[in-house]
Amino acid sequence: MEYVVWTVLAVLVVGGAALWLRQRYPGGWRYALSTEYAGQRRDLDNARSKLHRLRRTAARELVAARAGVGAAEQAHRSRIAQAEARLARLRSPGRGMLQSSIGNVLRLYEHVLVVEVDGLDVECPLHKVSVRDEYSGRVGHVYVALPDGRQQVVSVSLEETEEAEVRRFVVAVFNAAVAEKVARVERRALIPQAEAELREAKADTAGQERAKERLDEVKTRQKSDTRIPRARQELDAEFDRWEQLTGHRPQ
Repeated sequence: MEYVVWTVLAVLVVGGAALWLRQRYPGGWRYALSTEYAGQRRDLDNARSKLHRLRRTAARELVAARAGVGAAEQAHRSRIAQAEARLARLRSPGRGMLQSSIGNVLRLYEHVLVVEVDGLDVECPLHKVSVRDEYSGRVGHVYVALPDGRQQVVSVSLEETEEAEVRRFVVAVFNAAVAEKVARVERRALIPQAEAELREAKADTAGQERAKERLDEVKTRQKSDTRIPRARQELDAEFDRWEQLTGHRPQ
């Protein structure tokens, strides 16, 4: 069975090669294989190769120039996106990293205190947060002023969470609120600079313009380049000679 498979493959390979030769050098086996016409085949191959090489080089150059335009445009969009992201973080930094928590009812992040109220999370910006704590028996009470002015009391079982841990959490919130007030002032001071950087990023199209100029130069030069038309003429002349020799014109 293996012998049959290899035989079939060999036949296919030989058949494919024969078909390729007949198409490349039409007119009969004598013209395709005989050493008598090796010079004519070589001239035909050289003309074909020259045209193919010139076209391939031109195509690569054009692709590279177009890729340069795409890269410049992407770099411009990326710079704008980075400037927009920085400005957005300065205006609204979000929650930030989780710093401390008491179960799921009180969670302290870098910029907000999240309080669970009736099963829903309420975000309290740290620069507005006011907290205090009281203890009665085995229950700790953490009072939080909500953004709408209401006060929320969160009761914590001291059997599940030690009183010292609750106290540390309240102190952490107090200290984080002080730090956030300072950080917020610093962020607001940086906003004008970030806005200016965004305007500059949007206006700076020099890289794109250079890339487009390069593409235009390549297109103009290739349009006036006579090497490919001349190579096409040379190949047509070889086709003519082959046709005169064999009565068949190559493709």
